[in-house]
Amino acid sequence: MSTVRIGASEFALEDVLDNPGQYVRQLERAKTTQGWAECGCSQRRPRPRLQIRRHGPIFLLALWPDQVHQHAVTCHFHRRAGSKRASATDSLDAFRTRDGHHDVRLDASLWVSTRTPTTRTRPTGKSAKPPRRSAGLLAFLEFAWEQAGLNVWPGTGGRSWNACWSHLITELADCRINGKPADGMLHVMQRWDPARKTEILAELDAWQARLTPTKDTSPRGILIGEIESHEPTQFGGKLVLRQSLLRYFMSGAVYQRLQRSHATALAGIGKTEQRCIAILLVEKSKANYLTVVDAAAMLANRQFLPCDSSYEIAMADRLVALERSFLKPLRHIGQAAVHPDFVLTDVTPEVVIEVLGMSGNPQYDTHLAEKRAHYQANRIPCIEWTPAAEELANVTLPMPATISEKTL
Repeated sequence: MSTVRIGASEFALEDVLDNPGQYVRQLERAKTTQGWAECGCSQRRPRPRLQIRRHGPIFLLALWPDQVHQHAVTCHFHRRAGSKRASATDSLDAFRTRDGHHDVRLDASLWVSTRTPTTRTRPTGKSAKPPRRSAGLLAFLEFAWEQAGLNVWPGTGGRSWNACWSHLITELADCRINGKPADGMLHVMQRWDPARKTEILAELDAWQARLTPTKDTSPRGILIGEIESHEPTQFGGKLVLRQSLLRYFMSGAVYQRLQRSHATALAGIGKTEQRCIAILLVEKSKANYLTVVDAAAMLANRQFLPCDSSYEIAMADRLVALERSFLKPLRHIGQAAVHPDFVLTDVTPEVVIEVLGMSGNPQYDTHLAEKRAHYQANRIPCIEWTPAAEELANVTLPMPATISEKTL
């Protein structure tokens, strides 16, 4: 179990991430006196530092700049070099990162003018500079998940929604979306905690207050949370997030699009071994309630590892149970030649895992053949599991390089 040293005391890292409100006094004192905490994941000295950042009345742990890869691969703060993508330096990419700060361009309007639009003359000719690419809500959710290290499983411990919230909040603290600071525009729901009821509700109320329309504009906000339920209404649909009892209403067109485009993720709602994570673009209605303008959903297992199907959920759960270190490549990485379902990272060389849940579909089989050719050409070891033909328990995995004596 990973630990963290706060001042002179050692605590379980998982508990500090899960219950930051219980460590306010220790974190505040360490921030004032020492200036940082120390991660206990590595035997090297000095230990990797962790930032202590204030978030309202509590404090959160975050990566220390330039010490990302000093963390052990089994640490929740470990990041792979590959997660900081090559396209981060591409000036036209939708996701850019410079000096640790993210700059995101979404294919969405974050404010709507309430004035009558004036006629503008469209310029003739072509611009010498190509336009910057933009990304949809799901791509942004995947980007955020990856940059926060939430698509990586260290091999031990657990991960709660509060841990996800903590990593997302600190990773996106200085993010800019469509040229504007994400602070105030983006809200990641906190896990409900009766002991912190007042501050949680105050933070949510303050965020909603920023969405109040003015005489000139109607601002919009981005909300990330876990869907508890959804159902049709007389005028469209509504959904409830697990972290709040608020209802979020949407038109029939938006509700139908959400169901059609994200049916697999929505199917995970109510299942103990699955999670449905949502990203919502919202605005305030004239009646002062939040209306969903656009939405996307991502399926995950109970540890909030992204998965593309229930078969992938089963594979991820098996790898977690076997205490394997692995990652889930996410599909917004447009420059990648292929997107494996999983990659085992506790072996050398790393091993790709493909879950063949749609074998027999011509388009799927063609894409799979391209993947196989890529792995073979680049000498990448690959394990395949066809759920329709083989029990998951019978899939043979290579021994972990660091604990080869463990019987799998």
